[in-house]
Amino acid sequence: MNKQKRAKHQWTRTALTAVIVGIVLLLFAQVAVAVQDTGKYHYKMISSIEYSGKGQFKNRTESLFTVGKEPLSDNKVQYSIWTDDAGSDAGSDSLGFGRVSFVLDWANREIVTSNGNLSFFQTIHNHCAQSLENVTAANIGKTWKQSFDLSFLDASLPSELKLTVTAVDLKTDVLGDMIAVRALSEPFTFETTGIEDKTGKVNCKVNSVYLFDPSVEQIYMSISVFEATTNVNGFKERVRHELATYMTDSAAIPVDFTGLGKKFEKLVRKVGLTNKDMKVTKPTSLPRWVRRDALRVIGLADTCAALACEGAPNPVVSVCIPAGRMVAMQGLGHIAGSSQLGTIATSLAKDIGPIGSMKIAVAPGIMGLSSMQAGAIAGGTAGGVAAGGGGGGGSDGVRSPAAP
Repeated sequence: MNKQKRAKHQWTRTALTAVIVGIVLLLFAQVAVAVQDTGKYHYKMISSIEYSGKGQFKNRTESLFTVGKEPLSDNKVQYSIWTDDAGSDAGSDSLGFGRVSFVLDWANREIVTSNGNLSFFQTIHNHCAQSLENVTAANIGKTWKQSFDLSFLDASLPSELKLTVTAVDLKTDVLGDMIAVRALSEPFTFETTGIEDKTGKVNCKVNSVYLFDPSVEQIYMSISVFEATTNVNGFKERVRHELATYMTDSAAIPVDFTGLGKKFEKLVRKVGLTNKDMKVTKPTSLPRWVRRDALRVIGLADTCAALACEGAPNPVVSVCIPAGRMVAMQGLGHIAGSSQLGTIATSLAKDIGPIGSMKIAVAPGIMGLSSMQAGAIAGGTAGGVAAGGGGGGGSDGVRSPAAP
């Protein structure tokens, strides 16, 4: 490998590592900011990314995390997030994640961090937090609309995201009263570049659901599904990211969710967790349009959906940004996936007793994309796509998350 190629390879890895750090910080910011008492809180995350085109890519993995809170002066709080994978509070693991932190300014509902790699995510959150139009805690039993104007971003990101939000109250046997909030997006698009620098549209949708305490201040569970399809390379391609997090104790045992019933099951089914395991008949890497643009869009879309779910009139619960800590490294194949995990729905059913008897997953196509796109998704999930490469071609052109 010559010097130019080595430098380019190193830059690509550095940029994507920044994506990882930014995404995990904001993923667990949703949990940390929601916790109102000082201490440590433990969570498990299961992440899955799949691609199908003229070949398939699949990576599913899981990880444990801790979040901590430290009150500061001037109505500010510092939150720290570290992985438990190495079994140490030092927060250092084989993935190089370490410990990250940010400050929440309750006066203006904004997060502040000195880490330049996180500026993109900080910009998105702080912009969208000011656009919240409804108080979730005051709209239990109702459905409302929430939109985010993203026109200040470049064309490789959506210009607007519109969501329909529904909040319901639940009663559980151990945790008591709970609030579940779901956000379903309208289809949206972004521009990307494929083979031979041809440009085209990518059609997307994101759905999320959150399980909160009655004051919508503490998160116990979150599930998010993102799907995108395109013909930018002259054939049907699809990428899908599923993410689930739930609270555990220090030994990684889930909190007792006994009592979640049909109302929660019905709410989750529309999020679109798949009930079919993707078959890889011709392995490939992720194409350029996924690595270059779709990974950023996943973080952006999840952020908006989470903020819509945890909408509030004050800074107490203003930050709710789900995304996948490992999505970038999963996308590059730098994390070994586990074939034993199965689908996210299967993993949840195995880990959380009450979910095991629920029909929370659905067949492909529920995301509300066009019939052509749903067909491409169904084909990929059923393993019906074969032959060929990933369609990436050319330079990665991976964007730094530091600059929207």
